[in-house]
Amino acid sequence: MRIAKVVLSFIFFILITIHQVDAQENKNIKNKSKEETKESYLFWGGSLWLGFGTYTYVDVNVVFGTQLTERLSLGLSGKYQYYNDKRSIYGNFETSVYGGSVFSQFAVVKDFRNFIKVKGHSGIIAHVEYEFLNTEYNYLYFNDPDINYDRYWLHNILIGGGYFQQIGRGSKSYILLLWNVNETGNNSYTYPQLRIGFSIAI
Repeated sequence: MRIAKVVLSFIFFILITIHQVDAQENKNIKNKSKEETKESYLFWGGSLWLGFGTYTYVDVNVVFGTQLTERLSLGLSGKYQYYNDKRSIYGNFETSVYGGSVFSQFAVVKDFRNFIKVKGHSGIIAHVEYEFLNTEYNYLYFNDPDINYDRYWLHNILIGGGYFQQIGRGSKSYILLLWNVNETGNNSYTYPQLRIGFSIAI
């Protein structure tokens, strides 16, 4: 129930913000010609993080989706993480985390140039995501000698937003800050979660 209230409050906040932004943008372009309607397109992208040494970390996130309108996009992602920690007092600890997500993004501010004089096409996006990850107990408590725990699934509901920078026709880079409204005690991730990535039109 608490999760539903948080999600509904977030959606209500986004709708109010969208209405205010639309009103401001319509005011800014009232003396301009009507904008050309852009067709929807597909995109792919993601992010990659690497770290090597006594603690090895690999994080691969692949994204595929569709830009439905100038503001709204929908997508799917696949995630794989690999950990190898040689610092454990019980010996070398090694594990993998894998899963995916479905997400939606909405450009609350689709172009800062409608408000202020800036170079380049950039704006603010709102982000909502349902994420499912398969992990294991010892990823959370790898100094515990008991390794006979089964793998299990985490189900995360992430909401937040961030900044995007257009880097070509249909391509952009972005930085997001996401909170988990379904965080549980067996979740090893810390929130808010910072995410940096890119997408390219296809």
